[in-house]
Amino acid sequence: MVRSFYPTDLVPLLFLSRRVFPNQAITRDRLGGGSLLTPQSLIEHLFPLPRRRYTWVWPNRGRMLGVVSAKSCSGATSWQIDYLRVDDEQRCLALLDTVSAFAIEREVKKLFLRLPSDSPLIEVAMRSGFSPYSTDYLYHYRGEGAPRVVESPYFLRPRSSNDDYRLFELYSAAVPASVRTAEGMTFEEWQESRDRGSWPQRHREYVWEKEGRLMAWLRISAAGGMGCFEVMFQPLEQEGLECLVNSALISLNGKSSLFGIVSDFQGQLRSLLPRLEFEEVAQYHALVQELALRVREPAFMPAQV
Repeated sequence: MVRSFYPTDLVPLLFLSRRVFPNQAITRDRLGGGSLLTPQSLIEHLFPLPRRRYTWVWPNRGRMLGVVSAKSCSGATSWQIDYLRVDDEQRCLALLDTVSAFAIEREVKKLFLRLPSDSPLIEVAMRSGFSPYSTDYLYHYRGEGAPRVVESPYFLRPRSSNDDYRLFELYSAAVPASVRTAEGMTFEEWQESRDRGSWPQRHREYVWEKEGRLMAWLRISAAGGMGCFEVMFQPLEQEGLECLVNSALISLNGKSSLFGIVSDFQGQLRSLLPRLEFEEVAQYHALVQELALRVREPAFMPAQV
């Protein structure tokens, strides 16, 4: 049966990692699937911080038949499942239902899950209450040598906290309503659902500005020999968009593996990347579960005289 994770579960979890079924939950900062044995995850389990990470297991005679783990996004009202390893549909359903029930108790509003497009757990997740709202494509850079420098009329600079409202305006203009409904229609919802990232991965964010208006946002992540970028942009001419991609490649110069994440509504970028020697290597479905909040029944109280 499903129960909370104990520190003593680390040993059987280690043996679980040697089994054939992999972690199915993918996050933007861990394209190959996260691990619960990283330094950050171990610290979060051994020294739990409020509203940061929660993990459940399905043990059986010293073996792990399933594990699910969720962590908070940038805010406490949005969580994402970043670890899901199970080889049985019924156990998967029980694990996901446990996460949802616990999240409701903590007044979480949105629960996110990203799975490979060919994962058999997508149907199980939908039975548990998740709904797909977007598809992400992963592109691998196959080019050699330094990228060609392209002139651009835009000014690229590091993102600052003062950019938040203008970045939300860019998000509202560049992202379709169906995705914004899932991730956040208001500024507060959008802030709460943003990925807070994980260490020791390094993150850098840049914005492209023209005449005081943000035209594009670039996020670069790097860990070990791998680098990854993702962008959000207003409709741009091809030269400007190519310059944006090249800026990411130049920033990640020296990494042995370079990747780009593109959403299905970014058709302009999907058309450009193959011409810049990128190859599509994976697809992921993003799912969300809208959680009902417990409404406290009104009650009479004595009036203060």
